[in-house]
Amino acid sequence: MNAFLQRKFLILTAHPDDAESACGGLISKIVQGGGTVTNLIMVRPSKEINSRRDETIVRSELYQSQNVLKHTVDCYNTPLHEDGRPNLVLSNNMVTEVEMVAKDYDVLITHWREDTHQEHRLCHELGLSISRHRYKEFWCMDQTPYNLRYASFNANLYVDITEHVEQKKKALQCYKSYFNQQSIEQIINYNRHRGSFIGPGRMAETFSVQYQKIT
Repeated sequence: MNAFLQRKFLILTAHPDDAESACGGLISKIVQGGGTVTNLIMVRPSKEINSRRDETIVRSELYQSQNVLKHTVDCYNTPLHEDGRPNLVLSNNMVTEVEMVAKDYDVLITHWREDTHQEHRLCHELGLSISRHRYKEFWCMDQTPYNLRYASFNANLYVDITEHVEQKKKALQCYKSYFNQQSIEQIINYNRHRGSFIGPGRMAETFSVQYQKIT
């Protein structure tokens, strides 16, 4: 079995659907390769401004996707505004709380600092804080369409997900209140574009490795 995949991965994301969108193929590849994946979601399902979604719907879609990819999902107890919407603010207490649950992982993966969504950028800052100590590797995700304004992202890790694209599609299709066929195809086409750099007909997800530790 592939020793690279037989590690413990922590994927720190802002929302349900982020991990599936950016690295659903990687999750499938790791799980099938004998490793473990935990997705720590910082914005727990709560009140939505999208009329097609509410807490119950998002939570149901999240766990349907989890059943497809067979990874572990954990939601942070996000503080809420008075209107019930999430109030995600980086603080010393948040960093301490996340550090307590983010122990004993080999690889940390989170959003890139130039993502167009503000809560993605907050997760990047949180990832920087908790990456100071324990991880062997720290990666950032290349997530479309939030990558449209990237100016400094260095895609230095290509993960071949050709054999895992169908699982990724199934996971994305669980989020019926958010993704439509066009948006799913946009994601898959980006994987096809990235895969063209590693071989004809290949599909890939890309990451920027911030550091690696060899001990």
